[in-house]
Amino acid sequence: MISNNIMKVLLVGGFGFLGKRFIRKYSDSYELIIYGTENSVSRAKNLIEGKHTVVVKGSVEDGNVAAVIDAHKPDVVVHLAALTGLEKCEEKPNKAFGINVYGTLNVVMGCARANSKLIFVSSREVYGETLGQESSEDDKLIPNNIYGITKMIGEYLVIYGSQKYGIDYTILRPTNVYGPEGNCGINKIVKAAVVEGRIEIFGGDQILNFIYVDDVIELIRMVLSDKRSSRQIFNVGSKDTLTMKQFAEKLSKVMKKNITVEYYPKRQIETSFFNPSIEKLEKKIEFSPETDLEQGLGLTIKWQMEHLNKS
Repeated sequence: MISNNIMKVLLVGGFGFLGKRFIRKYSDSYELIIYGTENSVSRAKNLIEGKHTVVVKGSVEDGNVAAVIDAHKPDVVVHLAALTGLEKCEEKPNKAFGINVYGTLNVVMGCARANSKLIFVSSREVYGETLGQESSEDDKLIPNNIYGITKMIGEYLVIYGSQKYGIDYTILRPTNVYGPEGNCGINKIVKAAVVEGRIEIFGGDQILNFIYVDDVIELIRMVLSDKRSSRQIFNVGSKDTLTMKQFAEKLSKVMKKNITVEYYPKRQIETSFFNPSIEKLEKKIEFSPETDLEQGLGLTIKWQMEHLNKS
């Protein structure tokens, strides 16, 4: 049985990349309620076997998520559900708005009814093109793609929920998250390097920041109860800011083998430069990521190799 003294945490979109890592690392530390789509629940059966968790099937696009939050009355709701992928959101804007905007509104209303704190995982894409400057949380938001626009609106809805209903919240803006179990973005590139020895890069000169998944999960765990994070917005990045060409070289170095790199024109919806200031994160709540890029890539490659051998 789970002790009543343990914090109750509801993960919305809990079987995605971040949610699965949180469950693996902290399922014994919290009373977890996991809200996910039927497909995500069926794919994650092995993950939850033998664990003290409650699983609820549903989509954030319908109002049921608000009722689920109200019924369970968690101490904290971690909102991870999103349609991600820049191209995917451009191709399916209605779906992007349905999940990322209306879905977030449903979560906000559920938190208002249950008086739950809300941790909203946003994105560095809310800044848009930053023109070579380090970005702080106070910078103007001018997103240049559908994904960034929907995440920006999601942030506004969370702040609205705080202003109108008194919701406590923390908004996190991660950069490029990579690590075991990820299957899109940077993780897709690492997988291609391991499986095929060949990767595709669109552009190459654009400058990005990278952060290892377990550092993000540790931060989420920290802000669940850290009062210093109350009603705050944080960039979530690392000291690893480099071009995609440099990233490909780093990946080859960690793998200890040459990788074939095929370059294509940069996509218009991608930013050319993003370097986050993480000074607020370090000073306000004394958090710094512990995993540098080489170490994180090594762990990611190891997982990919093990997964490849099992498949």
